Amino acid sequence: MSTSLSFKSLVAAAALVIAGAAGLGTSATHAGEFSSATVVKPKAGLSFPVGSKQAVGYFLAERGGCDLTLLIGEAGEAASEAAKGGTASRFSTLVAAGRTARIDTADGPSVEFFCSTGASFLTTRVYERVAYSTPAAR
Repeated sequence: MSTSLSFKSLVAAAALVIAGAAGLGTSATHAGEFSSATVVKPKAGLSFPVGSKQAVGYFLAERGGCDLTLLIGEAGEAASEAAKGGTASRFSTLVAAGRTARIDTADGPSVEFFCSTGASFLTTRVYERVAYSTPAAR
């Protein structure tokens, strides 16, 4: 019985990811280009570049969602200099199960976090926001 529940959970998770990717693929043409998605389980570390910054963090399945904690600081050579001054920022938020949260940066890229139903995994995508303007009226 537990094997079939695990398999059913896996199938449901895969369906959510595929459905989410299908929906995001449509909006991505309007919002910008998405990086590949990173999927993590609770308490697993995550690390990804966001423009000139590097983000590292984790999430816990708590309070009906994904309790996300990120540290965001300089990347590359700037990170060595920043380490001397301690310029990393901490960001914590609760992403409700089945919902999405986004963080925009000053230098372009944005990050999207999707918390699965039941908070069993968190999907992270980095993407470039593209300004959109409607055609001028004639």
